Amino acid sequence: MTGVLTVVLDEVGERSPTPVGRYSAALTHALTASAPSGFDVTALSAKVSDSRQARIRDLLPGLAELRQTAVSARELRQAWLHSLTTLPVHGLVHATSLLAPLVREPEPGDQVTVTVHGLQSLSDRSERKQRWFDRALRRALLRADGIVVPTTAVAEDLQLLHDVGDRVRVVHPAPVAAFSLPADEGAASTLSLPDEYVLATTAPGARAQAEALIETVASASMPDVRVVVAGPVQWGEATLAAMAVEAGLRPGRLVMLGDLDETDLAVAHRRSLAHLHVAETDALGLSLLDAAALGSVTVHPGTRSLREIAGGASVPVEGGPHELAAALAGLLADDEERAQLGLHAQDRARAFTWEAAAQQVWRLHAEL
Repeated sequence: MTGVLTVVLDEVGERSPTPVGRYSAALTHALTASAPSGFDVTALSAKVSDSRQARIRDLLPGLAELRQTAVSARELRQAWLHSLTTLPVHGLVHATSLLAPLVREPEPGDQVTVTVHGLQSLSDRSERKQRWFDRALRRALLRADGIVVPTTAVAEDLQLLHDVGDRVRVVHPAPVAAFSLPADEGAASTLSLPDEYVLATTAPGARAQAEALIETVASASMPDVRVVVAGPVQWGEATLAAMAVEAGLRPGRLVMLGDLDETDLAVAHRRSLAHLHVAETDALGLSLLDAAALGSVTVHPGTRSLREIAGGASVPVEGGPHELAAALAGLLADDEERAQLGLHAQDRARAFTWEAAAQQVWRLHAEL
């Protein structure tokens, strides 16, 4: 059996990594490594700069081919939403997000699967993006041959929106940064980290997540510990530093590292006392999985998806920022409980691998 699987990349190679981009790159890398005999994996992305194309090739060295459309991601999203294309995509296609070439009348042999990371966009950049997300989700439910979701919770939510039959497959993601942890952390990392700290992450286009983080740290229930923040520190004109000042946080309470590569992110997770995850819309759980794989316990909103991924090896919280802060204080006050949870988290993270995820995607295409 021979053939080609075209993987549609989304947000891969951006200077400021996004959860979707990290997922897309990790899964595509695994698909190339686990391709059945006689199959090639090619990738398709929106038009990108030469420097970004080089980053994509560095991330995905096993690709048989990397193609680009004639338009940028913003234009491509709108074009594909209306079944318009200047670069027809035929055969087996796996989209790593809702960015997918779904047409009204596919040709014989064409097969498109899409990935739904959750029922809410991970970005709060604009109402326009949210409208696109809602329309793309409806389109996927109607036209996709198969739908990949990260958790059973998302699968159940999709079924309430539309009768998806047997088209949905739950394919759990896996840790990303853990595999980049160097044997000699001191030699491989130049990070300047406090002796004791809690790690939190931010994401491009997710200003609301940053605001929730600041509100949590400013809570009267928050333990007296420094918070290291990995990820972007500015969203338009809003900055994390200005949010911290407005909330009355004392200087030095936040240590803002900016965007980190996977190696430094792994080191930051490994050395942290715990991981504070405030994003309620996150059903993908990559940050939680990274922390777990590196022995760091996550305090997070008690959503069904994050509970499912954590498998009892975290501290789920019902409530908002004040409840998250109180739960973190309780965790840090009990060293024995935190150590036991950390070991449990590492065991839980071993249950998820990108190789297994890729094999499930290949199986889905074979079954379809």
